[in-house]
Amino acid sequence: MIWEVDQPENRPDGVDAAGRPDPAYAAALGLIRAPFGRRSLSFVIDSVIWVLLQLPLWLGAVPLLLKLATGSISPYGFLNHPDFVFAVVMAAVSVALSLVFAIVQWVLHARRGFTVGKAVTGLRSVNVRTLERPGAWPVLLRLVLVGAAGIVPALGTAVMLASPTFDPQERGRGLHDRAARMWLVDARRGLNPYDEKRMRVARKTVKADPVPERPERPSLATATRPGEVPDYRPGNRISAGVLGVGRSPEAPIASGEPAPAPVPDGVIDAAPGMEESRRTPPPQRGTLATGAVPGSPQSPVDRSRPGPGLADDSRPAPTPAPTAAPREPAPAAAPAAPTTPRLALRFDTGDVIEVDRPIVVGRDPDSAGVPGAHPIRLRDESRSLSKTHALVLPAGGSVEVVDRHSTNGTAVVRAGVEQAASAGSPISAAVGDTVRLGDRLAEVVLL
Repeated sequence: MIWEVDQPENRPDGVDAAGRPDPAYAAALGLIRAPFGRRSLSFVIDSVIWVLLQLPLWLGAVPLLLKLATGSISPYGFLNHPDFVFAVVMAAVSVALSLVFAIVQWVLHARRGFTVGKAVTGLRSVNVRTLERPGAWPVLLRLVLVGAAGIVPALGTAVMLASPTFDPQERGRGLHDRAARMWLVDARRGLNPYDEKRMRVARKTVKADPVPERPERPSLATATRPGEVPDYRPGNRISAGVLGVGRSPEAPIASGEPAPAPVPDGVIDAAPGMEESRRTPPPQRGTLATGAVPGSPQSPVDRSRPGPGLADDSRPAPTPAPTAAPREPAPAAAPAAPTTPRLALRFDTGDVIEVDRPIVVGRDPDSAGVPGAHPIRLRDESRSLSKTHALVLPAGGSVEVVDRHSTNGTAVVRAGVEQAASAGSPISAAVGDTVRLGDRLAEVVLL
């Protein structure tokens, strides 16, 4: 029996199951194709440098070679000519400089994605699948194809250089680029693929799961429009626990005294948490509850006044209510403080840090420069965090991040757009935004 173990497929990000690169992924990272004008300028700059390196050969050795070729001098005269040594030296200089220039261009293009011309014009070459350095052999293949196009004078080179305009994916890849699986990008206006820190942050941002939307919950507010039925309407309570409309404690109703005007429906007499001295006392016996309709089953009958069908002498006299002793007015209760949302930073390692007070984050933060701030030490294997990297402060429904002159910087990523923070200046981050501290990412979440 043969056991087969499934090996994980080593497929880079941004490549589909068939191995084809996805242009949308590169665009999401911020990579922009190289413009045709600067591509042509880059080729011209490299060509001019190559021609300049051939000047010693053309000025020092070619004239003597032309004399030999036209028969002006014999081979013996060529070898014994006074300018023979000078011609050999000048030719050797051109060959040596050209060889060094070609090797340097090859290595730079393979390792760093640029030549002298591409460095001047702000272009970079990458592998179209991995979006990393192209490698030595693809660069050499691309150069050979460009040189082979010159076999057909003018026309072959023109077709090869104009082929990027006919790319079906509209990524500006010519025939030589497609054969070598390379892609030229604009590092001046877009993301530089050789900036490792920015590239890691861009890949993490694209791969991050979207923040789930919170479901809309029904409002607890009482409807204000006439005829509108609310989803939920809280009832009124008084201190005795009876549902209904309460009275003001400063003007108690005595027996036989007319009832005050009813309070509009929906107003709560006593809220939970209010001290007992501020609660409305229960209604006296024999009085009519405020807002009740006489004769209804829910309201008690006021027997202190004659009603329909009752004589004054057919009932006993009501007992007068005892007079309440005067008491000191209770101090006014302080208004309840508005509740503020609890915000936290959820880091890419899974750690959640609540921002309920000023905190200083870093590898080994020092809060001496920020009185009252609490130091939070973060794990950082890549050592992209400074010892005291940033200060995070609560700001109502958001947080404020202040960079503390860190080495790798601080930024806020909102809707895929990164806004860098200046050292010492606060930058706001709302719920759902991502705070970048060096190479570390932290999402602002609501607890």
